[in-house]
Amino acid sequence: MWGGVAMTRWTHGLINRLVLACDLTMLFLAAFLASFLSVDATVGQMLVLTAAAALVFVQILSIGGAYRVEHYRRPLRQVGHVLIGFLPAAVVGGLIFHIMVPKVPLQPSGIWGWAVVGLAALLFGRLVLVFFGVGLVHRHSLLRRTVVLVGDPARARAFVDRCNEEGEERDLLTFLGIFDEERCETAGAGGAGHDDTIYPPMRGDLRDLLEFAKHEQVDVVAIVEPWSDPSKITHWASQMYRIAADVVVDLDPNRFTLNFARVVSLAGQPALQVQQRPLKGSLGLLKALEDYVVAVVGIILAAPILLIAAIAIKLDSPGPVMFHQPRVGFNNKVFNVYKLRTMRIDPHDDGSEGTLKEDPRITRVGAILRRLSIDELPQLFNVLRGEMSIVGPRPHVPNMRVASDLRYETVDRYVERHRVKPGITGWAQLNGMRGGIRTVEKAERGVELDLYYIENWSVWFDIRIMLLTITRGMAGPSVF
Repeated sequence: MWGGVAMTRWTHGLINRLVLACDLTMLFLAAFLASFLSVDATVGQMLVLTAAAALVFVQILSIGGAYRVEHYRRPLRQVGHVLIGFLPAAVVGGLIFHIMVPKVPLQPSGIWGWAVVGLAALLFGRLVLVFFGVGLVHRHSLLRRTVVLVGDPARARAFVDRCNEEGEERDLLTFLGIFDEERCETAGAGGAGHDDTIYPPMRGDLRDLLEFAKHEQVDVVAIVEPWSDPSKITHWASQMYRIAADVVVDLDPNRFTLNFARVVSLAGQPALQVQQRPLKGSLGLLKALEDYVVAVVGIILAAPILLIAAIAIKLDSPGPVMFHQPRVGFNNKVFNVYKLRTMRIDPHDDGSEGTLKEDPRITRVGAILRRLSIDELPQLFNVLRGEMSIVGPRPHVPNMRVASDLRYETVDRYVERHRVKPGITGWAQLNGMRGGIRTVEKAERGVELDLYYIENWSVWFDIRIMLLTITRGMAGPSVF
């Protein structure tokens, strides 16, 4: 039986750890093979450098969120993850190799042979995993979990509806029934007016649930009582110790936004954490390293373009080459953003109304610079000053308006964008938010995209955004 005995259940975490184990196995097998191909290093030396390289490889992929079940069904993504993780790992392995064997030149029979064999082994392991292992998991539904719902039948059916909207993940749940002590006798088998082929049937009260769990595999118990009566939630939760299952409490998505909810200890006292500071600790360090490296490289590459643009601006219209404007940044702190001047000087413009596509103040050179996004390049210096990131929500002026209202008053959760540094480019800009934002609907969509980026940040996400910005986001009809 693929699911194993009742005590053994396949989980996402177990699959991720098996993938990690596969990567480590391939790397160390490659070390043995490379030791036979090389006359420069012993098996022990190969194992030492492989251990260091494996540590770097696993850490990079773990920090980037690459060990996740949803990635394993996409072969090209697997190849990309392996390449991104193995290149710095190979550099570390090469350094250690030449510390241990300092007099040996770089030869195909040495470190290069280890690198080629190691990369080939990793790719082979991942592709076998994609074509056979992941297929096996899905064919036999090893990750499928059975769910019973306890509490308000109406909320139970609403919970089922929301789960069925989640694309691929909806196939991972099987709903076995609804249990409710107060309403089960009057609700009928499936509830009046409800389709039994869509919703699980009513199965009784608490005693019926306990009896049901003796004969059926129950993986998850979802408590779906309304939060207006916490005593009912407490009642159900206090009785679930009799069942060997995960117990979750449904949160109304219109009332709760507990993306990071978990129990933490504060001075030894248990507390429910409902929000987490994004990009803290090692993630913040990684993001800062990414920003400074890309900014330095970007300034070096953009220097000739900036010089030509500066000359063109001076010849085209009177005024300074650069201009700065106050914008709202991290933790609502106001800073001055740098841009190349693309418009004639207007002392009365405070930036609150934005810029129109056919704005008469835009100069001839300015129109070209804006269309190619060259005017944004000086913001690389804002990144070096620590005021901005390469990727993040775009910064707006403090009094930016949508229609006739201030944006932060018009759009709920707008100020949540300021929990991270603003960026030169961002997920919202790649999804239709460039140009003027004149409607509340567009402003709300932009905030939704920015918050999605904050809540799903990874190095790979940033790399994807930067590549898409270069290939399709720096020019086009929506850029002005």
